[in-house]
Amino acid sequence: MRIEVPTDFGYTDEHGLLRGEARRFLNERLPMQELRKRADAGVAFDRGLWKEIAQLGWVGLVLPEAHGGAGLGWLHLEILLEEMGRRLVPGPFLGSLLAGVALVEGASDAQRARWLPGIASGDLVATAAVVDAAGAFEARDVASTAEPVEGGWLLRGRKTHVVGGADAGLVIAPFREPSGAVSLFGVDLPAAGVCAEAETCIDPTRPTARVAFDGVRVGADAKLAGDAGAAWRAMLVRGFAALAAESVGGAESVLLTTRDYAVARKQFDRQIGFFQAVKFPIVDMMCGVELARSLAVGAASALDQRAACAETLARMAKAQASDVFANAVRKGVQLHGGYGFTWDCDVHFYFRRAMWSRAMLGDAIHHRRWLAASLFEG
Repeated sequence: MRIEVPTDFGYTDEHGLLRGEARRFLNERLPMQELRKRADAGVAFDRGLWKEIAQLGWVGLVLPEAHGGAGLGWLHLEILLEEMGRRLVPGPFLGSLLAGVALVEGASDAQRARWLPGIASGDLVATAAVVDAAGAFEARDVASTAEPVEGGWLLRGRKTHVVGGADAGLVIAPFREPSGAVSLFGVDLPAAGVCAEAETCIDPTRPTARVAFDGVRVGADAKLAGDAGAAWRAMLVRGFAALAAESVGGAESVLLTTRDYAVARKQFDRQIGFFQAVKFPIVDMMCGVELARSLAVGAASALDQRAACAETLARMAKAQASDVFANAVRKGVQLHGGYGFTWDCDVHFYFRRAMWSRAMLGDAIHHRRWLAASLFEG
């Protein structure tokens, strides 16, 4: 199988301005002390901060201008997600992003007009329930069911790892019809029969929930009217790319934190960064970050160009970035010595995010198996 990879990523001054503005805002609004304060208090979702992010245009960055979005591309979003990953931005951004993608790719004009403006403005917190109770997320694994009834549908099923699910006013989720086809439904919350309970999550900055649909009756207009298969695939592929970009930013932050510690910490009358046992792993971390960034940017560019290889590149980026982030936090903890294993060391927050991001929407092994089947057996 031949992969036609985009070679012109199309970087402009506008992309640089976005990165600079995002870094400035996040450094001011979310210094590590603030993140620690939120984690200690168990507060990961701040509606005030969410509205600020929405007013900057970030929540609707890739949503159509006709519905209140900025209408920008995935390369812009890749840059923004890197910066958000660097600061471990708390809240439901990922869930809102995937819900927006589902509506753009699979909803009717009326459904887009109903939900997208509220999402873009930050007034409506939306999320996507993409993972079934068993932990599977590929279309073939959807176990939740939709039964046609008079005037609408009856939804049953369990979803887990729903980002921001306990705070959402809209959830987009896949259900399997009696015919075997998978359809996407938009359910306004709260709703009779829907129970959203916060989960205990390894990452205190990313609140998730279990969402149960126990005979939820919805109208016919709750079913997204477009091609559900294409919309579901688009949502997953963009989820892979988003997690990859965010992981690149997180890994780079750990790299810089560890480098600074190696320069400042002295042992045997030398900076510990002088010793090969310290400097070589840091160089390996740097090489990994740059490789993962190349794949993440390539995937974003392919999505902008709607290239045939977009899914392949997104899965490659997710696999590589997951491994790079996990390796960076492991080495970061080790190179900080005993201090690295304490709550006072910032690296453990990134360790938690890395473990969550690696598992969400498939780890490296899952995606490399898909790639092997696609490239060598397809």
